[in-house]
Amino acid sequence: MSKITLQTTGQSADGSTGQPLKQVTQDNAWPIPYACENGICGTCLVKVVSGKEHLSEFTEQEKMTLSAMGADDGENRLACQCMIG
Repeated sequence: MSKITLQTTGQSADGSTGQPLKQVTQDNAWPIPYACENGICGTCLVKVVSGKEHLSEFTEQEKMTLSAMGADDGENRLACQCMIG
């Protein structure tokens, strides 16, 4: 079990290993937008302040989208693409 905290609101929620980050954010009605949900549009871009070692590896699609957005610094993730690890 991992604790996920949305820094902008201070809300926290627990997530299970293998659970999509998107599911945690939607189950808790966090204000993260999702458009394509396939890692292409980048609307669900989140900055991981700490705990990135507890997330899945980057998918190839996520890498391409983050690179195209100029957000491939290792601090950003697409919430629709990563899983709690």
